[in-house]
Amino acid sequence: MTRKPRSRSTASDAAHRAWDRAIRLLAARDRSEQEIRSRLVAGGASPTTIAATLRRLRRYAYVDDHRFALSVAEQAQRRGYGSEYVRAQLEHKGVAAQVIEQALHASFDDEAELAGQALARHFPEGLRQPAERAKAVRFLLRRGFPEGVVFAILDEAC
Repeated sequence: MTRKPRSRSTASDAAHRAWDRAIRLLAARDRSEQEIRSRLVAGGASPTTIAATLRRLRRYAYVDDHRFALSVAEQAQRRGYGSEYVRAQLEHKGVAAQVIEQALHASFDDEAELAGQALARHFPEGLRQPAERAKAVRFLLRRGFPEGVVFAILDEAC
């Protein structure tokens, strides 16, 4: 059995399907370029179709890793998470290291204050016992605050 060469309509259909899939993904929530690429690969799109789709998404500013990273960082900050949490989330989503650093620098200018607020909300009675201090350390580290910030905050709290 011989295969027919791909026709223009087949390539055009593939591009249309990839575009539709990417738009549906972005309609649900903002995503990184790598997330879109991974989902298109999983959907069977060719590398050429994926590259063209991503170029088009960037041209219309539908996908922008800088905006995405800032959004993730600001949301995490509002929810009381630290910069290490955000770094891990963005690395997992395939955002470039330089973009991550820019977002962290823009969003976490006073991380010690943010950690102090998270600590005050979680431990409203304060830290009276050594066991409570150990719990506070674990809590802040799980929330993604850097060790230096955690220990600086706890030294002030004691």
